[in-house]
Amino acid sequence: MKKILLSSLFAITMLVSCDKKNETGTTTNDSGATPKETVAKPTPPKAEGTVRVLFVGNSHTEFFVSYPKMLEALCKENGKNVEVLTLVEMGVGIDEVLSANKSKADKMFAQTDTDGNYIDYVIMQEATRVSVQEDGKFSSNTKMLHDLIVKNSPGVATYVYQLMTPLDIETSDFKTYQPQIVEIVKEVAKSLPNAGVVNFADVLTSAYEGKEGYVSKKDGADLLRFSDSSKHALNDAVFLNSIVLYQYLFGETPKIPQQLPLSTGTSDSDEIKLMDVSKGVSNPEALLKIATSFK
Repeated sequence: MKKILLSSLFAITMLVSCDKKNETGTTTNDSGATPKETVAKPTPPKAEGTVRVLFVGNSHTEFFVSYPKMLEALCKENGKNVEVLTLVEMGVGIDEVLSANKSKADKMFAQTDTDGNYIDYVIMQEATRVSVQEDGKFSSNTKMLHDLIVKNSPGVATYVYQLMTPLDIETSDFKTYQPQIVEIVKEVAKSLPNAGVVNFADVLTSAYEGKEGYVSKKDGADLLRFSDSSKHALNDAVFLNSIVLYQYLFGETPKIPQQLPLSTGTSDSDEIKLMDVSKGVSNPEALLKIATSFK
């Protein structure tokens, strides 16, 4: 399955690097750095008892490594009463994720809680191709999902996943298109009630830039994203961004356990399993420092 999905994403890379019709006119500086303006964080709901966090997305939410599993493990280590929910489907946009998981989604969105919100937080991850070519659909998909959730979770806090272009960070195309995607994600979040951006791409850019002494390559291989057209997050990236997400949700930096659910590799036979952070992550100390700078 991994090989099929990775090969199918080659077309997305070509769309990002070649399709000029989606340019927004966003002004960037000479270094290609992402815009510094941010969106305010959503107001946390008044959750009583279990806090429920829903991830909706595709392989950039869970593939080699899993954001839901990583957040669940961090919450367990830090004594947070959290239930992690998922609606994940490989290679598709939010509308298709909901369609492919209709029964599960309908049942989930029909649930109620005594505190007034069954779902307390939702992390919405749109397909890269949609964000690149169809920002109108990006906006309508997130609104559709939000409208379904608020029926029984009116106080839900929404985070829109900040996407990263499937291009090498050193390229001129990355410096052209990444600021545009950042701007689109920001506008989508601003269009939703009680919503903000979880700035995964900005965080990864800091790591690529070598902040806190982090080195993003080993023997020429990228340690943050898989070195093909998919650019799926690897252990280092999901470790780093999961700490940032935890900080967004709970307002504090988590204690890091000795073991976390990490990928044993990138082949079809590899899997996600508990392993020592010191073995599965190249430089956890530097990545933790980068994450706390985004607190």
